[in-house]
Amino acid sequence: MTNDFLDELGELALGSRLKRLSERLIADAAQVYKHCGHDIQPKWFTLLALLDKKQQVSIVDAAQLLGLTQPAISQFSKELLAKGLVITTLSDTDSRKKFLSLTEQGQLTVLAMQPMWQAVDSAAKQLCNEAGDGFFELVQKFETALSQQSLLQRSIILLEKPAVNNDVEFIDFSPELAIDFKSINSEWINEMFELEASDLEALNYPQKNIIDKGGKIYFAKHATLGIVGACALLKKEDNSFELTKMGVLKKARGLKIGETLLEHVINKANEMKLTKLFLLTNHTCEAAIHLYEKHGFRHDVNIMKMYASKYQRCDVAMRYFK
Repeated sequence: MTNDFLDELGELALGSRLKRLSERLIADAAQVYKHCGHDIQPKWFTLLALLDKKQQVSIVDAAQLLGLTQPAISQFSKELLAKGLVITTLSDTDSRKKFLSLTEQGQLTVLAMQPMWQAVDSAAKQLCNEAGDGFFELVQKFETALSQQSLLQRSIILLEKPAVNNDVEFIDFSPELAIDFKSINSEWINEMFELEASDLEALNYPQKNIIDKGGKIYFAKHATLGIVGACALLKKEDNSFELTKMGVLKKARGLKIGETLLEHVINKANEMKLTKLFLLTNHTCEAAIHLYEKHGFRHDVNIMKMYASKYQRCDVAMRYFK
């Protein structure tokens, strides 16, 4: 059996491997089209399917919905126009805006291809199932992670700041660090959501709202980047603690500082005589939720009922179990 050198390269050749896989799937799809007698190129498939569902879509919206460039959509539309499958119309309010829709021939073609699409869909699901449970969902999560921070951004961070955990120390709260606590958390909250009244109260007055109430705030200090991470333990009336306001500055992401900070805070919490440790978050924070699950937090309906009303954005509640 011939060895696959890409196996030796591992994740380093991830892009090449995915390209090879994509090209093979597209080539197979082309053969399926040919076998079924359809003179259609696989690259047109997603646009045809989109037009079949939406009836009419602008080139700009099509590019956004399909994750393609506008020039690519324009080129596909020209090719489909030449085959008589689509028609373009100008916007009544903006002559620069073009809309795409299927012609009657295009509608009949899509209808005729439905059995073939169903067969390819079933075959693709077979492949995903053979690859392992949740394979397709993992691909979606991979794309989400890539959209949040590109391979380029991650590579540059690691090239410029190769040292990771050995260059991080943890510092307890002191009044002069209040400004860091606010800036770190304001950055990620504003990036993903909007600062709520409860956020501003905690970030503007951490001494009064967290420390003086028996809570703790910890900071991660990088040897060259300075204070880059923060996390708080907010004490509740029943001696339970909420792990909250955990964030890492964008310039330090990719260095696993968030994970080491979380481990530090959990260790500190385990030293305290608390009744329970919980956190509140939003389902869109997939990377953070995965990190929490990895370190012993589990989704908890009771925590949701007791504390979730604190934030408008909260739809996930988790409790820590040793």
